[in-house]
Formats: sequence, structure tokens, C-alpha cells
Amino acid sequence: MVQLILWATLIVPWFLLIPLDIKRVKPFLSVAFFTLLLTSIYWQIAEVMNWWTISNNLPFLTNVSAFNYGLSPVITIYLFYFTYSRAVLFFAANIAADAFQAFVISPFIFEKLGFYKMGTMSNLGLFLIIVSLVPIIYLYQRWYEKRFINNY
Repeated sequence: MVQLILWATLIVPWFLLIPLDIKRVKPFLSVAFFTLLLTSIYWQIAEVMNWWTISNNLPFLTNVSAFNYGLSPVITIYLFYFTYSRAVLFFAANIAADAFQAFVISPFIFEKLGFYKMGTMSNLGLFLIIVSLVPIIYLYQRWYEKRFINNY
């Protein structure tokens, strides 16, 4: 059952992009993959620092959970898609989503299902790590727009 849920967190979220306007999604694909890169680095640091331990994973993934490659980039795209044009709303929505992930999804879903177990990091620490990405990805998207999108 856990394997089925892991596969679902990897694959199903990408289908949630279908109803969105592809022309509006395209500019945010880069920031989604940039976020994926940054969170993958966090997962590598987490292994070394024993922030959390992966308990169950897909066979081809070791220390980075499946939702990092499915759910996480899709949520990033959705947040940018609906809130990026209004910076205050963008930051507020990200903080709310990050709090929901750190204080609800992580302890009551992912840990209960046995995806991972928190180690030396608390859920507050997890929230702070996740929320630390918000200004970085926002600035990255601003840079990306100026450099690549507005030059066509």
C-alpha cells in the first residue's frame, strides 16, 4: 500500500497541470525544476545531518522521497500560477502551504504512512527550511523572466 501511495505522489500530481493554461504554466516550469534541485540538495544535507530518515521509498530512489519529484514541483507551479503576480499573496500562500506541509502533512500523513521519520530536526525546523526557499525561488523567477522571457 505504501508503495502505491509513493508512486501516486510521484505521478498523479503531474496530471493536475492538465486543466491549467499551458502558456501560463511554461514560464514557471524553470522555477519548479529549480525548486526541485534545491529541495534535493536539502534532502542530501538531511541525510548527512540526520534531520530525517527515509523509511519507505521507491526502489530507484534512495534518500530523496518520491513526493519531491511529483507533488513538490507541481505545488510550486500552482502557487506561482495563481499568486505570482501579487507578491504579498505569493509569500502568504507559500507560508501557509509550507506550514500545512510541516505541521500537518509531515507528521500526520507522511510519518504515519512510514515515508520518513524525523530525526534531529523538529517540525518547526522543517517549516523554516521549507520557507527559506520562498524568497530564493521568487527572486529566481524574477531573474528568469527578465533574462529569458522578456527578451523574446
